[in-house]
Amino acid sequence: MKDNDLLRYSSHIMLPEVDIRGQQTLKDSHVLLIGLGGLGSIVATFLIRSGFGKITICDYDKVELSNLSRQILFKESDIGIEKVIVAKEQLQLISSSCVIKEIDQPFNRSLINKLTDDYDLVVDATDNFLSRYEINSFCQNNSIDLVSGSSLGWNGQVTSFNFSLNKTPCYQCLYGYEEEEDLNCAESGVLSPVVGLIGSLQSIEAIKLILQLEIKVHTPSLLDINTLTGHIRRIKVISDPNCKVCSANQ
Repeated sequence: MKDNDLLRYSSHIMLPEVDIRGQQTLKDSHVLLIGLGGLGSIVATFLIRSGFGKITICDYDKVELSNLSRQILFKESDIGIEKVIVAKEQLQLISSSCVIKEIDQPFNRSLINKLTDDYDLVVDATDNFLSRYEINSFCQNNSIDLVSGSSLGWNGQVTSFNFSLNKTPCYQCLYGYEEEEDLNCAESGVLSPVVGLIGSLQSIEAIKLILQLEIKVHTPSLLDINTLTGHIRRIKVISDPNCKVCSANQ
């Protein structure tokens, strides 16, 4: 690790759970971040500031005025421009050494068949169940660890899955499967700082997974936060023996 890196990430390196070896691990890792909305903007910012060496960002939307209240990578002059283009430019200003690739299309089965890179981790920052189911299946089938987050109203949820262990229940075990679309932020609203909180927690979970700080945890749990009441609960994710995604590996 170069002297500039030692100085830049000195606050991380002082942590015994990270140290120089852990910081080098972050630098050597490749994260696929899906979604550049409120959550994804936060996650992308913190991952690149934390020293991840390679990030692929995936989104197919253009910046809109309604995004600016919670999507911190964008500003008024970016309205009408593809999010991946703006995000890459802004992130590269933070760290010129990070390798940033962009995918300007929806994450679906058609895209999955085109993916050729090896990812160490996937962060799901999308805002609908159908995308999350596809991401869950992709990660489970390819033994890639997954961090998933969501926010709506005053509430937010975060969970992570150690799919590289091939022994964990999955996202579909937690929520089941419904063909109908769920509500998203644009339809029902969300408080901007809630998005910031959940995105930050996703970033922390991503770092923990890459550094294998929870490698002995085989059963994931859902962290559910109500910021209006201050109520926080943790829900254990139980394997569904009838799950079509992961039951064969249980």
